[in-house]
Formats: sequence, structure tokens, C-alpha cells
Amino acid sequence: MQIEELKLKNFRNYRELTLCPHPGVNLFYGRNGSGKTNLLEAVHYCSLGRSHRITNDANVVKNGEAFAFTSVSIQNLLGRREISVRFHPEEIQKKTIQIDQKKIAKFSDMMGCLRCVIFSPEDLGLIKDGPSIRRRYLDMMISQISRGYFVALQQYRTGMDQRNAALRNLRTNGTGSPAILTAFEDTMAEPAAVIIRERRKIVSFLSDIAAETYQRISDTDEMFCVAYHSSVKEDDDIAETLRRLYRENREDDIRMGLTSVGPHRDDLILTMNKNQMKQFASQGQIRTAALSMKLSQMKILRDLSGEEPVLLLDDVMSELDRKRRACLIREIRDFQTFITCTDRDDVDCGKVQKIWKVSAEAGEAYVDENR
Repeated sequence: MQIEELKLKNFRNYRELTLCPHPGVNLFYGRNGSGKTNLLEAVHYCSLGRSHRITNDANVVKNGEAFAFTSVSIQNLLGRREISVRFHPEEIQKKTIQIDQKKIAKFSDMMGCLRCVIFSPEDLGLIKDGPSIRRRYLDMMISQISRGYFVALQQYRTGMDQRNAALRNLRTNGTGSPAILTAFEDTMAEPAAVIIRERRKIVSFLSDIAAETYQRISDTDEMFCVAYHSSVKEDDDIAETLRRLYRENREDDIRMGLTSVGPHRDDLILTMNKNQMKQFASQGQIRTAALSMKLSQMKILRDLSGEEPVLLLDDVMSELDRKRRACLIREIRDFQTFITCTDRDDVDCGKVQKIWKVSAEAGEAYVDENR
């Protein structure tokens, strides 16, 4: 899988841009704020229909403009395809996604068309930050290889939002009935079972690949382990167990106004030599573990889909020492990669197929090919 062309119009600080990246490693360098990350964000929108850094799509529209547009032409196992995302915040439907010039009916229709993995400095939080970032890591990976998983996520979140609203209503007004909660819990249980099963399956692959990748990058015999922690035991009937847990926790859930058990509370447990990394890992171990998880994500997407995903590396080279940079470049040689950095010397340019300089003047970004 590779991107053959990227087009932008009124996207962030780009007035208009057409760019044909190399199928290998592409390096984009320039000053902070010049617009490098905006290119990766545009690709991410065409892959997952959302930004990797904001929740308000209106922010991508260039100041003073009524709309923004990003599109990619890709080559994958199905042939040449075009994916476009158009933003028009003043209209009723604020975002439109098209595949091969046909408007899609739901987000799940675009899952897997362009698979990508992004690694940014914030992803170091995979190791030491809260569980939500690790759940998001799993969700973004699995959604790109299983549309059923993506649909289950949407169904579960809708049911949980409804249950939480009913819980808050009971807490505040004392109105409502257990029957209403039971109905919402029934709509949550089956998609929750899909989510937990798929996460367990993927983590079984992830644990082995990440451990091997960590040792290769670090050149040590340290044992990095990834395990999935859920409120449901492995040998349980997941849906039925969750229905029981929802009932058992209702009193506490009403008091808190939220649902306290389910896949939205699960986590990845990360250990180094059997010690919790949150408490005991060094900065070097944290960087290597985060990098290993992202590279493992690439390999899992490739192995399960039969196609190499596109890799987006957003200003991570400055976070890695020379040894880890060299290991990273060696690991990504089979993938189309977009790397951003402020200093081109952060990357061994001998291993880069195309170099682009990104600059900005009067609030507008420009991209020039250096090689």
C-alpha cells in the first residue's frame, strides 16, 4: 500500500498543495510551526476520518475560508483508489468523506482503505500515562483490520452514553427505572464482548512481536511484556458476565453518574523484567518500549491485512538517541514513511529516498523538493 499523491486545499496553513511522495522514506524538515505536522494530519484524516491531535474538525479550515479539503490517491491490493475528506463547518453536514468519488454512508466504510500508523512525541505516554491512551492505541490498530470491531466500538459507546445519562438522571432527579438501565446494558453487552475478544486476540500477537522488537532495538536481553487486563476473566461468557457486573454495580454507578466496568475501563499492563514500567522504567526504556509498540503495530497490520501500512513519524527523531534512530530507519525500510523534523541532520539522509523542505511565509506553507 502506498500513497501516490496528496492534495490539500485551504487545509491549515496550506492554500493549495499537490505532492507526489516516494514509495520509500520521505523526509519533511523545517522550522517549528511551518506546517510539517499538518501534512501528516491530512494523511491521517484520509485513513481514519479524524485528526490524531484535535477533536474539532473546524480548526483545520484555513482562516478566512469556508471549506478545506484533503485527498490521497493510493495504490493497494484493490488497485488505484482515491480518498477525500472535505470540511465545511458552516453547513449542516460539517464533514464529507468520499471514496472513489462516492460519498460514504458511515465511517466504517473507510476503515482499512488506507492503513497508517502515526508515532509522535506524545506517544511516549503509551508507557507512563493513563489507560485511555493505550485503549486508543488498540482501538486505532484493530479498527483498521476489522470493520466489525469499529462498528462494535460505536455501538458500545452509544449504549454507554445512554446508560450514563440515565444514571445521572437517577442521581439528580430520582427518576427512571431499573428496566431502562437493563435495556441499555443489553445493548452494550454484545458489542463489548466483540471488543474484548478482538483486543485479546491482537494483544496475543502484540506481546510476542513487541518483546522481540524491543530486544532488537535495545540490543539487550531485557524482557518487555504486554498483557491485556480486563474486568472479565478469559474463561467467562463475556456478554453475560458484563450484564451481571452492570447489575451489581448499579448503586455505585448511580452515585458516580457513570459506568464503572466494561472495555472502556480495561488497560494494557506493560512490564520490564516483570516490573511495572510505570513505576520502574528509565527514560531510555520508555522510549524503546513506545517505539517497539508502534513498530509492532505496523507489523501486525501488515501481517493481518497482507499490505504494508503507511508510517507517519512526527518529530520523534529528536526524542531518540543516535542508536535508536539508526534502528528505527532500519526497521522501516519496507514501508512508505513520512518523517518530519526540524533539523535534517537528525536523520541519516543516505537512507532517505526523498527530502522536502517545508517553509511558511505570511502564514502560508510551501513544500519544495530538495532531492
